[in-house]
Amino acid sequence: MDFQVENVSAVERKLNFNIPGDQVNTELERAFRNMQGRAKLKGFRPGKVPRAVLEQRFGKSIRAEVAMELITRAFRQASADMDYFGQPKVNRQGELSANETFSFSITLEVKPELELTTYKGVSVTYSKPVVTDEQVEAQLTRRLQSQSSLNEVSGRGVTAGDYVLAELDIRDGDAIVHSHPGSMVYVDGDVYYAGIETLLTGANTGDTVEGTVTFGDNAQIPELAGRTLSVKASVQSIQAMQTPELTDEVATQLGYEGGAEAMRLAIRGKLEASAEEAGRNQARATLLQKLIDLNHIEAPKGMVEQQLAEVMEELRVQRTYGGEDPRRIQFNEAQLGDLRTRAKFAAQAGLLIERVAQLESIEVTDAEIDEKLQALADSRGQQIEAIRGYFQKENAIEDLRGRLLQEKVIDWLLEAAVLETVDPANDNDDAVAETPAAE
Repeated sequence: MDFQVENVSAVERKLNFNIPGDQVNTELERAFRNMQGRAKLKGFRPGKVPRAVLEQRFGKSIRAEVAMELITRAFRQASADMDYFGQPKVNRQGELSANETFSFSITLEVKPELELTTYKGVSVTYSKPVVTDEQVEAQLTRRLQSQSSLNEVSGRGVTAGDYVLAELDIRDGDAIVHSHPGSMVYVDGDVYYAGIETLLTGANTGDTVEGTVTFGDNAQIPELAGRTLSVKASVQSIQAMQTPELTDEVATQLGYEGGAEAMRLAIRGKLEASAEEAGRNQARATLLQKLIDLNHIEAPKGMVEQQLAEVMEELRVQRTYGGEDPRRIQFNEAQLGDLRTRAKFAAQAGLLIERVAQLESIEVTDAEIDEKLQALADSRGQQIEAIRGYFQKENAIEDLRGRLLQEKVIDWLLEAAVLETVDPANDNDDAVAETPAAE
């Protein structure tokens, strides 16, 4: 077999093949013999159909089959050591004929051979991470709200967010539609009595209020949904969620040694660490995009499509876990455009990271794999053997190695860069380049 490789672009190769006529003859002879043994034609005994008759009846399909076999075999041999993406494209340059050379070409996409001109000492500007007192207090409030409890209130009327225990009598004229001696109604969009809050708001414990209520179409009591009915409600009790105030005792109960001030300081420290990591993540993404642009990295379309498929599948899994029906999950054109941009960035960044790892001899050792598995085991409260067994069963050890290598190379690039932070208050569109989010 004779073939030549032609560089069409940085990511596209054309393989030009020439199959000698004697090899074509051998394959055609074999194919016609096989057909002769299988053909059942009226007037001929099995295996005795003349070659001329087979040529007339099956010649075109046999030559097409032989051509495809030759193409497949030749490409498999030629591409054995090639790392290509997507579906190769076959360009037929000649018909398959006995005693004649069979010529054809195949185009495919491959990884570009990157020659990085710049990847050290690149200047990267990103927003300085800032945590405000308001953010600390908001997080503090959310933490305290996790300890909220439902308590009976007195001395005031019903307000939004209350839970009201009420005896209900709901009628359409004189006909009773719904009656209950004691229903708990949430006065902020109750799912069963949607719309009744207009009647209950302002009432005190012991009051009986009457009026006309138009129930929402979403009311989950079918006989009420969408109807305008007469309602009589006797308020038996009013309850509300009460959030404890921050005290040394409450802080200790929540696991903060040192009381209220220690809790506030711990929350600020956690927010600052999170903000710092978010800032570095943006610096990573900005740096990668800058290096991609500086080195004019082109990613094969097939590689981008592969990344796109992976991102879409990951999002489908996330949305399925969020309660969506996987059969109904779709992406509109705007979403697909955004995902394709991210996929392209991921493909380009992957090529860059792989090349830097080669140039700087950055590797992930087995000890680092063990360290990561141990961290996963500790976070899940499991033995490392169980985590390792899961990764081995799923053939995911090398995937983990690849992810750790990406992290290691990106951190190396960040250490080799010149980082500068800017005050978010003075930040502008020119200070920090917009880049796809770094995963």
